[in-house]
Amino acid sequence: MTHENKYIVIIGLGRFGMALCHELSQEGAQVLAIDIDEKNVRKAAEFATEAIVADCSDEETISELKLDDYDLAMVAIGEDVNASILTTLVLKEAGVKTVWVKAKDKFHAKILDKIGADKVIQPERDMGVRIAHHMLDQHIFEFIDLGCDIALAEVAVSDKYLGSKLMEHPCAKRSDINLLALKRGVEVDKYPSPEATFDKNDMLIVTGQKDKLIEVLRRL
Repeated sequence: MTHENKYIVIIGLGRFGMALCHELSQEGAQVLAIDIDEKNVRKAAEFATEAIVADCSDEETISELKLDDYDLAMVAIGEDVNASILTTLVLKEAGVKTVWVKAKDKFHAKILDKIGADKVIQPERDMGVRIAHHMLDQHIFEFIDLGCDIALAEVAVSDKYLGSKLMEHPCAKRSDINLLALKRGVEVDKYPSPEATFDKNDMLIVTGQKDKLIEVLRRL
């Protein structure tokens, strides 16, 4: 799948922002990379669609760049919390469709939420949660906190359910858990039949209230 019609701007080219920029570019998205450090911009220019030196906490700069034309802006500014907050405010006031922001800590995250960031990401915390769940249960390949007390998990179907029907799995039996898809290799079935039988290496993608989902996963 290509994403050449997806226009994304990455503001802040530290390790996190640079990795995002590289991956999105590899996936075919049209990426504008921005940083105040010319060295970072030169590095990003090797793979981004366009890379420029600019201060995005300045209203005139945002207006000149016409960032409201982009599908999504990711504020990946690292240590400078004030610059992160101001840039987020300026982007929202400029009418950028969707603004995601990397937060340094929970206090930074609260402020970003208050000023209207569409999604606040705490990479270290989010990765810690995912790794912890995987360490405790090898059947859990992904566990993502989606916010608002909702989580999503990608779960391997254990051997004891091989050959049994999808409707017999604990995740399918619970009314408070939503079974989003059955993943079989590279194939993802968004509307699996309740009568479908499990094969080896099958995965389920499920979502639900965080504590309820954890309760079910612990019993698998």
